[in-house]
Amino acid sequence: MKALSCRLIQFRNVEDRTFVPGEGLTVFTGPNGSGKTNVLEAFFLASIGRSLRTHQDQEMIGLSHEEGTVILSYVSGGVENTIKVRLFRKGGKKLFFNDNPVRRKDLLGLFRTVLFTPDEMKLVKGMPRERRRFIDMELSQVNPRYVEEVSRVQRAVAQRNAEFRNARFNGRKPQVDMWDMQIARGSAYVLKKRMEALEKMNAAASEMTRRLTGGRETMTIKYRQAGNEGDPVLSEDWFIRKLAENREEDTRLMRTSIGPHRDDLVFLLNGRELSAYGSQGQQRTAVLALKLSEIQFIREETGENPVLLLDDVMGELDASRRQALISYVEEHDVQTIITSTDRVGDGKIVEMG
Repeated sequence: MKALSCRLIQFRNVEDRTFVPGEGLTVFTGPNGSGKTNVLEAFFLASIGRSLRTHQDQEMIGLSHEEGTVILSYVSGGVENTIKVRLFRKGGKKLFFNDNPVRRKDLLGLFRTVLFTPDEMKLVKGMPRERRRFIDMELSQVNPRYVEEVSRVQRAVAQRNAEFRNARFNGRKPQVDMWDMQIARGSAYVLKKRMEALEKMNAAASEMTRRLTGGRETMTIKYRQAGNEGDPVLSEDWFIRKLAENREEDTRLMRTSIGPHRDDLVFLLNGRELSAYGSQGQQRTAVLALKLSEIQFIREETGENPVLLLDDVMGELDASRRQALISYVEEHDVQTIITSTDRVGDGKIVEMG
């Protein structure tokens, strides 16, 4: 998979400009505030259907304009396709694939990307939702059904929690059996796919960590299931039982404590929990290894590399890690788009400003 061009029209600080990345490494360079990240954001928007920086689509529209547009052309499986995103000042957006309207969930997986920003460093020590978002985004780009099941679980959890609130307000016993069944059914599928992905990613992440550290360290990812101290359980019956066991407390707190929306990932370096015992450098190595393993996972699942988007991360990595990253993408022919205040590598340079 390769991006061919990306046209920005009244998008952020760009009036109308078409960017053509190289087949290998492309570096968008220029001083701070020149709009480097805006270009990267446009590629990500065409891939995921949302911004990498804001939940307000209107913020991506150029000042004094009522509409902004991103048009991405790319090739996948030898076929050229176009994705268009139209943003409106009064709210909302419209998505098109080859000029046909599509929903955001249908957009996922068409133009696949792996994003690496300084915020990704929070994956190790940040909140659990960051790690859940990471694995959900990865699976959403290779498995359309996964998107549906995650959404179904989220809706059922929201309905269950609403029933707890309504029951308290009306002074009655909550009726949540139906929502428990829906949560259990979807959770079993979501967890199964997460565990399958982690098995593949663990092999890749361990290999990447050894490569980055000269064989001194190895990383594994452990899945931590809410309500379970042992190995993750994937059966619907387990979820039904645990939701029933926790119903009294869930009623009191008006929340749902069991399900994939409460689970977490734990990173282990040489068998020790990285967030507690790892140095800053070890944590950076782990996140870099994780991103490289994400590329490998998507390639194995789809037969094509994703496009790697790197937003100002070179300053977060020392010289050896930067070289390891560049060597990997060149060796595996991964189209890579970088923003940087300095020139990086030997790829195509696009000056901003």
